[in-house]
Amino acid sequence: MRYYETLYIVNPNYEADRLEAVMKAVDQHLEPLEGLRVINHRIWGKKRLAYPIEKHKYGTYVLLQFESESPEVLKDFDQFLKLEKAVLRHQTLRLERKPEVYVDEDAAGEPKPKAGEEDKEPKEKTAEPPATESEDSETQPAEDTPAEDSSPEAKEEE
Repeated sequence: MRYYETLYIVNPNYEADRLEAVMKAVDQHLEPLEGLRVINHRIWGKKRLAYPIEKHKYGTYVLLQFESESPEVLKDFDQFLKLEKAVLRHQTLRLERKPEVYVDEDAAGEPKPKAGEEDKEPKEKTAEPPATESEDSETQPAEDTPAEDSSPEAKEEE
């Protein structure tokens, strides 16, 4: 099994609905291909381009990771992305090992449930880990070094 990663740039003026439609069109094109399975397909974000492409200074980056049994399916997929008007540029790379499945996290740091995978029981929050000795030693002055006394009484004694 071979693992691949495709990064494609979509028109930055597309709103979320239209961007989702482009991603769905890519998914639908990959479904009928034999021996190909999508691992991750997510929006990476809107970023400034290194140089203007079709008069756009920005682009929305979309990351697609998939596995395939044969490299021949890449030719068809590459041709599809070239003809897709919404895709400004794309690049496909072969990965050495299987990528991890991406889990989207919300602001609280807990994984968001995927569509249809709602949690029946709420997850318990974990407490902060206790401070280690190295953190304690950084906040307290060392006992070997004398503390500087800047009080007026100490100056009078000198």
